Amino acid sequence: MSTVPIAMPWLLWAGSAVLLFLFAKGVHLRSAMRRWPRTAGVIRAHEIRSHSGQHGAGHHRLIVIVEYAVAGRRRRIRCDSPTRAGWSHEEQALSDTDQFPIGARVSLYVDPNNARRAFLYLPEQSTLVVLFLAACFLLIVGIGMH
Repeated sequence: MSTVPIAMPWLLWAGSAVLLFLFAKGVHLRSAMRRWPRTAGVIRAHEIRSHSGQHGAGHHRLIVIVEYAVAGRRRRIRCDSPTRAGWSHEEQALSDTDQFPIGARVSLYVDPNNARRAFLYLPEQSTLVVLFLAACFLLIVGIGMH
């Protein structure tokens, strides 16, 4: 008897648990960020952060450099997606720069416990929905294999 069929449901359930953990973490961050103070800032620059994988084009995220003041101290911070969502093609990430023109005034969510942690927007609902649905899918397939 092979151990693969016996182990497979457990692997799927473990994957489901990891995805549910990431989903819960994202929902918790979204909820916490709604209570964070908002601070005015100015967009100073853009960067694209790219990570290439062995099996594909990679992952490209827009990083927006924002200048803002907290407690009378000027700061410069790199803001990106709270969920680290990105694109498979660099051109798609570059197209996001239209939403954040250099010199534009923006409102930041600033962590009250760490002024160096700030985001331009809440964690993306679409990313959270995908995490939840993928976790449910793995859970159901694992149950079906058990």
